[in-house]
Amino acid sequence: MSFEGGSALSSTLITFLLGLGIVFIGLIALVLIIKVMGAIMRAVGKKKPAAEQEASVPTEKKAEPEGDLGEIKAAVAAALATMLGDSVKGIRIVSFQKMD
Repeated sequence: MSFEGGSALSSTLITFLLGLGIVFIGLIALVLIIKVMGAIMRAVGKKKPAAEQEASVPTEKKAEPEGDLGEIKAAVAAALATMLGDSVKGIRIVSFQKMD
């Protein structure tokens, strides 16, 4: 069994360079695919009808809580009762104010 240092080194170097090249070619292809898909999605997004675009623009409304106000008061009363260690019957919520 003879060992030729030059051929083993060149074989290892070629394998290393091929592997490195394949990885970078794959990464470049992935970046290009993502850019093309982004351009397609932007083009599809621009083709919305004018009525849909106007409907999708949010109108400025006063922020209202979702759900029934009675349910919200009940949830807040239950949370306060739990925190204070008191019964819910002993808590009466008069008003809500937004805190900054």
